[in-house]
Formats: sequence, C-alpha cells, structure tokens
Amino acid sequence: MKVEISLDAIKRNAERLTLACKKPLIPMVKADAYGHGALAVVRALPASCYGVATEEEGIPLRMLEKQVLVTAPSLSGMGAVRRYDMIPLIGEADLVKAAVACGIKRCHIKVNSGMNRLGFRGERECYQAAKMLLKGGVAVEGIATHYARDSDTSVKEQNAAFDKAVLAVKKAAADIGKVQPIFTHVTGSGALYAQNYDRLRVGLALYGYHSGYYTAGLPLEQAMRVTSQVIKVKSIAKGTRLGYSGIYRAKKRMKAYTVLGGYGDGISRSEVGRSVIAAGRRLTIAAVCMDTFEMVSPDVDLSVGDRVIILSGALGADSIASYRGTIPYEVLLGYNVPRAERIYDG
Repeated sequence: MKVEISLDAIKRNAERLTLACKKPLIPMVKADAYGHGALAVVRALPASCYGVATEEEGIPLRMLEKQVLVTAPSLSGMGAVRRYDMIPLIGEADLVKAAVACGIKRCHIKVNSGMNRLGFRGERECYQAAKMLLKGGVAVEGIATHYARDSDTSVKEQNAAFDKAVLAVKKAAADIGKVQPIFTHVTGSGALYAQNYDRLRVGLALYGYHSGYYTAGLPLEQAMRVTSQVIKVKSIAKGTRLGYSGIYRAKKRMKAYTVLGGYGDGISRSEVGRSVIAAGRRLTIAAVCMDTFEMVSPDVDLSVGDRVIILSGALGADSIASYRGTIPYEVLLGYNVPRAERIYDG
C-alpha cells in the first residue's frame, strides 16, 4: 500500500487558514501529524510553536530545535518536559506541583470552559494555579481553552468563561508583582468568535478537511492519498462466496480482484460495500482481511499490478468516515502503519 503526502498542500492550507482567520497558527502535529508524519510536516511548515499531545511526541521535534506545546502532559513525563525544555499545558493541581518541583521554566494554563476534559474550571482554580506556578518560578506564558462544539451559542458561552479565567490569571500575576505578557489561544473551530484571542490551534483543517463552519468556503486541499495494487484477478460465478465466513455472495457472474491492504493497514471491515476506484471506474469492497481486501465489479477489467485508489478526492476521509460511522480523524490515523510505503512531495 502506498501513502502519498503532499506537504505543499499542507503549506497552502496553512496559508489560507492564516489569511481567513487573521491570526498566527499553532499547528497541531500530535498522533504523527494526524497520520501525515510529524517530522516531515514540521520541517516543511514554519511556525513559532507546534502542538503535540505527549512528551514522547515532543522530543523528536525538540531535536529539530522547534518550540513544542505539550497539550496532555503527564506526571511521569514532567522530567522529560524539563529536560527537553518543552512547554506543558497545565490544567491539573498535581501538574502544578510537579512543574514547580521539577523546575519547569515555563508553561501555559489550560482552562476547562465547557469541554469537561482537562483544565482548571472557574476563576478561583485558575487564579490559584497561576499564583502557585509563578511563585514557584514557572513563567506562565499562555492560557488556552478547547471548544466542545462549533455552535454559536456554545462558543460564546465558553468564551465568556474563558475571558473570566484569563482575567483571573492576569490578576494572580499582578498580585505577586510578576506582570508579563500572556497570550491566549483557542481551537480553530471557534475562529469566528475568537477575535479577542491571540492564536489558533489548528489540526484537521491543515490536512485538508473542514472541521467546523470557520473553514466553510475555504478551498482546502486533501494532503493524503492512499492507493494499492491488484495482486490477483479472478472470475466468479453466481453464488460464489468471498472472505471469512463467506461474507460476500455473488448475485451474478462477477470479476473479483484481490488487493494488497486490509484492516492491518487502516481499511476497516466496516468498509465492506463502499466504493474504491480503479481504471477510472468504481468497484465495490466485498470483503476485508488483515492484509488484503476483495473488490468486485460486473464489468470492470483489470490486471495484476493495476492501481486502486482507496483514499483521494471524492473518496476522502470524511466520506469514508460517514460510511463507517466514525470521524475523519480516525480514518486518517488508520493509514499510519509501518508497512505502508510513504512518499512525500514538497
């Protein structure tokens, strides 16, 4: 299976998002840049800071001397944060204590404004956390929140809570005489109502998929294309079964093709029945195994070695996700497997 990544598409998406949102971006490159390859993306895409989830993800980026924001730091990883001079996004009391104890130089504070996942909730918690960090010698350089959904009402409600938290953090700094610039950042899904904030964290849209109404109308380009090849050609009679447990039964005489790539390569068994493309024609996935899948057509003639488009254009991660009953994030990450051949342009 071949996974082709267009770094030029990612750069153009970033340019369009920056122009549309009128704010600097913090590119999210967690989970190996949503399956696109974090090191390659970071090398190609200039930014003042990049977002990852864990300390382990951040270390290779620090080897490239990039600024790294760790959005889900762990207690056990705070030593690595200090050692590699990463920036933890702190939203729990235990992490405040660990940051001080480890001698972390700087951090951002995470506010739970409505996502109810990570972060300090309310002005009092944010004030106390900021005060403890600053007294302990940890510079609070930023404050962030994460939108739970992109509806107008929800974003406005979260902004109101976030604004109060920002004021509380700044008051804590003022109260102990450590006034300093503190920049704010939010997720891109609320960009239409983020005029008062300094930066946007962007993820899925960088890689070519709309992740909220803030990208509506933007000509985003899919950065990933996945193809494979036919490795066996056969004709099957009416009633012939394919796949484990005979999951597919031919209703008439058909052409059947075995294609390299299966659920070990990100092609889910729930994709049985969806289309793939070969020779400019649509064929149907009939069965999926670990290493291969079967596709059928009554009238498309192919040969061994012919290429099959699994993900591209109209067969994008969003349409595949809709068919599978999941989200495009999960689809893209599924193709990030060691045995896939990865090709980068740009």
